[in-house]
Order: sequence, then C-alpha cells, then structure tokens
Amino acid sequence: MKKPKFDANQYAMLRECSGEKDFTRWNAWYAVHLKETMYLRSSDAYGAHLEGGDLAYWFLEGADLRFANLRNADLSYSYLKSADLSYANLAGANLWRAYLSRAVLDGANPDAAVYDSAGKIKCDPAQVARLKAGVPSWNAWYAHEIANKPDDTRVFGAYLEEASFVGLDLSGVHLSYAHLEGADLRHVNFTGADLTHAHLEGADLWKADLTGADLRFAELGGANLAGAVKVNTLF
Repeated sequence: MKKPKFDANQYAMLRECSGEKDFTRWNAWYAVHLKETMYLRSSDAYGAHLEGGDLAYWFLEGADLRFANLRNADLSYSYLKSADLSYANLAGANLWRAYLSRAVLDGANPDAAVYDSAGKIKCDPAQVARLKAGVPSWNAWYAHEIANKPDDTRVFGAYLEEASFVGLDLSGVHLSYAHLEGADLRHVNFTGADLTHAHLEGADLWKADLTGADLRFAELGGANLAGAVKVNTLF
C-alpha cells in the first residue's frame, strides 16, 4: 500500500496545536491513530502523512511524531525540543537550525536529512551596523522593537545570525530573543547583557565575558563557551 504523501487535515491539526503551543489534543489523537492503524505498521502507510510539508519555524516541543513521514518537509528553525521522532522518515527533510535538544530520534534517519540555509540566514546588515555603532542607541531602538513582539518568537528578534562582533564591548546590551545563531562572539564583553531567550545555537563565545549576563531560556545548542567568563551569569 502506498502511503499518502500529505494529509491536509493532519497538517492543519498539528499547525493549530503549534500555534497554541499545546500538543495535548494532537498527542491524544495520534496515540489512538497509531493504535487503530497498527495493522499497517509493516507498511509505508503507517504514521502521520506530512511529506513535503512546510513546518519551518513551527513550535513542536513535546509533539508526538513517531513514525511520521516527514520526507522532504521543511523543518528549518523548528523548535523540536523533547519531540518524539522515533522511526520518523526524515529523508530529505530540511533541518537547518532546527532545535532538537532532548528530541527522541530512535529508529529515525536524521543522517538522511539536509541542512540547507536556502537563503534563510537571518542577518540584517542594517541591524548589525546599528549594534556596532553603540549599545545606548541600540538599546533605545530595541526596546521599541520588543514592545511590538509578535506571538511567534521563533521569527521575532534582531537578525544577527552569523554576524561577527569579535572583541566588541557590548556590556549592558539588550538582545533578548535575538537571532545570533552561528555568530562570531569571541572576546565580546557581554557584562550585564540581557540575552534571555536569545538564539545562540552554534555561536562562538570563546573567551567572551558573560559576567552578570542573563542567559535564561537562551538556546545554546552547539555554542562554544570555552574560556568564557561566567561569574554570576544566569542560565
């Protein structure tokens, strides 16, 4: 039996739960669905039918996606913390900057996924220049920006991904929710900085001064903190 490539109803339910940041309904339905279709487990018709779906930036923390067909799906920047992807088909799925901390991948095939930025690097040259021009003016501007924070915090925040700020004095800077994935932050002075909820996945913080900085809820997967000063730093 050939598995349907995409089920619009399943996709819609998952998207609603993602928007609500609550997967109680999806997980309850999916557990029953897997049980009721157990006779299909040996075929490719088992599990959720999400092949080729656009799940980029989705909040999927704790979602039950066992046996899901996510072949060629776009999961870039998705938040998959503690999601259950056991035996999921990830062949060709785009996992660029996906957050997979504590995700269950037993029996899945993440090695068959792709990691393609596809022009999605979130770096705004104007914002980079503004930050380099000085912390006081940046903080005044950014305070206004976060006052208009949308519900989707995965796409909100300063776009500074992969930018270089080597050796800068950014003490007291406000960078909550900022996108700093892959940024070069070596030797940066972050004393007293607000980095709450910041996206620092893959960032290089070698010998950065984080004294008194607030990194609570920051995403640090793959970040290099070797030699960083962490006196009174909040994590």
